Amino acid sequence: MDLSSKLENTREDFIVLLETMLANGVISQKELNRYVKPYEDHFDPEYVRQELETWYQNLGIEMIIGRKFTLSICPFTHDELEKAANDQEIILCVPKGIHRQELGKLFKIDSWALHDPLVTSSVEKEDLWFRTSMSLQPNYIKRTGTEVKQLFEDEGKVPFSLERYLVFIARMKYLTIQTPDIQYWTWLPYRAYDRSGMLIAGFDRNGSFNVHGWMPQFSASFLGARYGYPPKQ
Repeated sequence: MDLSSKLENTREDFIVLLETMLANGVISQKELNRYVKPYEDHFDPEYVRQELETWYQNLGIEMIIGRKFTLSICPFTHDELEKAANDQEIILCVPKGIHRQELGKLFKIDSWALHDPLVTSSVEKEDLWFRTSMSLQPNYIKRTGTEVKQLFEDEGKVPFSLERYLVFIARMKYLTIQTPDIQYWTWLPYRAYDRSGMLIAGFDRNGSFNVHGWMPQFSASFLGARYGYPPKQ
């Protein structure tokens, strides 16, 4: 008998032994569970919701906002979550009712844009779930802010606001230990700056976070855009 056959027989004998011991009360299910790591399906929508909720809570969001924090049900299906992982995308949820100043405190990021009233607020009315690329560089290089804003509207994509961008960069750093958009600017076309302006944001060569108000007709080889995809349902 070869080794694999011996191991299979041992496995079957062990299972029979465990079932007999459980049936006769020699060991309890609770005792057995101490030695068994629970199975975690990382594509289960509830697992994704709980993991993101716990991440926010561990960062101290309840201390910052002064109330209990929970996330809504993850609207992505198991298949959508599995496909997102295969496509190198991350799932994000921007919580409802959270201001950009609070997100800055939560992620330990500061900028004049978090406090300037000329930056239009975009507090989410409901938890915003979307998936987005994990690329370290933005897409749509050399496209103007006006172009990408119209494109995202036409294609039903989720445009980035300052608030959504803060969640993105914090989550990317947590999952990959890397900073996206180093020496790149990213258009933030969702909401305006001082009526006709648009925000661009990114990190300089020293890794410092920067935000500028810019004219949306501008384009450059170091300027692009990011977007998200909403759940199909």
